[in-house]
Amino acid sequence: MTAAPGIVVIGGGPRGTGVIERIAANARELYGDLPLDLHVVDPHPAGGGRIWRPDQSPLLWMNSMAEDVTMFTDETVELAGPVVAGPALDAWAEDVRAGRITPDADPAVLAEIHGLAGADFPTRRLQGAYLRWTYERALAALPPGITVHEHRTTALAVTGPRGGRQRVRLQDRPEPLLADLVVLTVGHLDAEQEPEQKGLADFARRHALVHLPPDFTADSDLDALRPGEPVIVRGFGLAFVDLMVLLTEGRGGRYRNGEYLPSGREPVLYVGSRRGVPYHAKIGYPWTGERPPLPQHLGPEWTEELLSRTGPLDFRRDIWPAVAKELGHAHYHRLFTTRPERTALAHEVFAEKYAAADPGSPELAGLIAEAVPDPADRL
Repeated sequence: MTAAPGIVVIGGGPRGTGVIERIAANARELYGDLPLDLHVVDPHPAGGGRIWRPDQSPLLWMNSMAEDVTMFTDETVELAGPVVAGPALDAWAEDVRAGRITPDADPAVLAEIHGLAGADFPTRRLQGAYLRWTYERALAALPPGITVHEHRTTALAVTGPRGGRQRVRLQDRPEPLLADLVVLTVGHLDAEQEPEQKGLADFARRHALVHLPPDFTADSDLDALRPGEPVIVRGFGLAFVDLMVLLTEGRGGRYRNGEYLPSGREPVLYVGSRRGVPYHAKIGYPWTGERPPLPQHLGPEWTEELLSRTGPLDFRRDIWPAVAKELGHAHYHRLFTTRPERTALAHEVFAEKYAAADPGSPELAGLIAEAVPDPADRL
């Protein structure tokens, strides 16, 4: 009996899930009811894969808002196959809350789903629940002739002739998978240690120190970083943010009104990078209220006047007051237009008096205290 044709998808995360969704969308038209073996290889649960797996800390978030995340096509996508509509992450969460969708998710993740808004940054494990549901929906849409085989293991090698079937060798399977087509959807790969990293690891071993090589933060052995011990961190990017969160809030620290309250179980982090500063926060998201009319106090006229002065300039004396007043204008404009219930003056009255007051003056401080009763709302 001739074996059915086979496709092996190596990597069961979002990319692999997207490939399977497209196979499901096109298979009936292009393949009919012919038999096909579809193999999905990933040591982690298919759908979320390694990065979005369910067994990780809720302190690890996505860096996209729920309303910006979708696994489905619509009329804006240029593609050869059919469009199959589906919910974005925020709409999916609404369907879950309404009982139209019942995901197979942990109770803690379900609680997160029930509190999710479109402008929220979801946890990675919540995104994993969405991806798992997308994966299962794609499997359910496959024609009956397609048989899916999930392999919770690692693909080690792909061999075979250019014109023949490929052989995919798996970690815990003596016989390779035979494939007419292999699709690599492995996402971000782990990097092999460079000579510098190997040198650092050797140095740490010789001096009884701890060295953690570059890795996905959720997979690093952070228990090796003891409370109160100094830790040198190389890099100030997103992986550092994950590390900092896990070593602070993840060890019982908490924030209260912007103040960090340590638990005493944190190490001491000394962070450096080539630039020496964190990355900028995300930009480009739509305003939820009226956009402040800027600039008001730091515009071209102010700049020309500043440049026309003779003698040296002092930042704190000559520049910072205008910067502080411009920031305050933007802050209070937003407060008055989006949270008017937290103010005690008409916006027009406040804006006129704010513009007339000198930066840093008692008059300005008194105006702000009168108009904004809660000190937590003041800049």
